[in-house]
Amino acid sequence: MQDVSLCYYYGIGVEINYRKSFEYCKRSADLGNAYGMCSVGKRYNYGEGVDQDKNKAFEYYKKSANMGSKMAMYNVAGCYRNGIGTKRDIQNANYWFRKRRRLLKTNKSPDHINPELKRILDDEKFKLSWIDYNEFKDIEEEGKGGFATVYSANWSDGINHTWRDVALKVIHNSNENEQEFIQELKNYCEIGYANPSFLNCDGVSRNDDGDYIIVMQIAAKGSLRQNLVEVSQLEWKDKLNIL
Repeated sequence: MQDVSLCYYYGIGVEINYRKSFEYCKRSADLGNAYGMCSVGKRYNYGEGVDQDKNKAFEYYKKSANMGSKMAMYNVAGCYRNGIGTKRDIQNANYWFRKRRRLLKTNKSPDHINPELKRILDDEKFKLSWIDYNEFKDIEEEGKGGFATVYSANWSDGINHTWRDVALKVIHNSNENEQEFIQELKNYCEIGYANPSFLNCDGVSRNDDGDYIIVMQIAAKGSLRQNLVEVSQLEWKDKLNIL
């Protein structure tokens, strides 16, 4: 039933019909399917094929998360962080972000990269992936400074069978200044580990120019553009004061 729901949602073999998509994922959820429950939560959250209801969205996300769905854990954490369908609770948001991260699979880092960078990527504490640049779609520039350019993108995370919006911080000339990039990455990782509700570092990539990219998801307080630019421009002492 969940497969039929997806066909109606994306128009695979049939015309797109959100209401029918909702009906089928609701049937799947009623039979105890965790993925179906997460899908029902998403439909309620965005009002796709059903009247929008943030409280029901959170309810279904939570049920799915308790059954082990990593995507639902991510959504529950976001609901607690932003007060969607429930009271804003940063402690609970951090709990679910961390629980999901512990379950994540990561792409192995290549052997040819800087040994210090490889140690960070392979450290189970941070759960970082080496991400092929071709896995990013819909890349749009959000802000540019002398040190880095920040983009928004959609990441198809194949190893965890999920997709989501991410921020890409491209460090200028990092192919020539690896140590500066490595220090920047360390700082981001430590901040994300201490407070995942503010910032999550998903991994590292490299563009066609050879520049390194920090791949991250950050908390939404205002617009995406404002958040990405503000985080990229903060001094490290200011970032640490946020925690």
